[in-house]
Amino acid sequence: MLKTRLIASTIIIGFLSGVIYLDIAYPLAGVGGLWLIPLLLLASLMAGSELAGMCAEGGLSLNKRMVLVGIFIVQALTTVPLLMDIGNGYPADCPIGRAGWPGIGLAAAFGLLMLTEMIQFREPGGVVAKICNGTLVVLYAGFMPSFMILIRTFDGGGELGIVALISLVAIPKISDSAAYFTGKSIGKHKLAPKLSPGKTVEGAIGAIVGGCLGAWLFFEVLAPKAVPAISDLAVWKWLVYAIVLTITGMLGDLAESLIKRDMQTKDSSSWLPGLGGILDVMDSITLSAVPAYLCWVSGLIS
Repeated sequence: MLKTRLIASTIIIGFLSGVIYLDIAYPLAGVGGLWLIPLLLLASLMAGSELAGMCAEGGLSLNKRMVLVGIFIVQALTTVPLLMDIGNGYPADCPIGRAGWPGIGLAAAFGLLMLTEMIQFREPGGVVAKICNGTLVVLYAGFMPSFMILIRTFDGGGELGIVALISLVAIPKISDSAAYFTGKSIGKHKLAPKLSPGKTVEGAIGAIVGGCLGAWLFFEVLAPKAVPAISDLAVWKWLVYAIVLTITGMLGDLAESLIKRDMQTKDSSSWLPGLGGILDVMDSITLSAVPAYLCWVSGLIS
């Protein structure tokens, strides 16, 4: 099991590294981030499909096709500023900031789900539940991950945007791995036995330590090679950033465990041997995307 998990993780990391390299070395139309859009869209649609399937298996009704269309709308509108950068650039005085587009996309997706139920309505019963269930999937699998695009385009989509995106992925995943090995080695006290019996207090402590060590390696050793100015970042800033991402990463993991426990399923899917589905891979990143974005735009990490 561990060997399979490591092999699958290595393949995913290698593929992501290749796409990131293309985005840095050969930016499409001279705009950073365009290489990553199809990848994130595919991941979001797969995550949405998995979550919608889990809901259906758990007895929750929703319109899966319209939910996936809604996720596409959120992702498409989030990329509007990025596509405008190809021309004259996104206007600085636009009343809709770059971070406003995911919200507009979510509102449009909600309207679509509502309109669909209006058209298909035949008799009372279950309509509101279908809309709520569908909106949850769009919010979880479409809206939250869309902030990864915003993070990539931070500071004009240059090298700092790449550093921000890699930190979002790397720190939660390093802390997740530290939690796994610490929990397996010395874990005795259950953290949330009813949600996820395998998680322990010792594992959570290991996650925080691992996240901080990962942040040290990233911000003190690796990132300065790409962005020399980041070497001046105060230690307390990247420590706060690491703790925030580690905690939100653990909460994201527990959030998916909550859904799976309620739907009585073990993995979101089985297409990734040893890892489960795309939801299982993205769980710790999904809830960390918005806090990470806030940390960067607030000036904490920049």
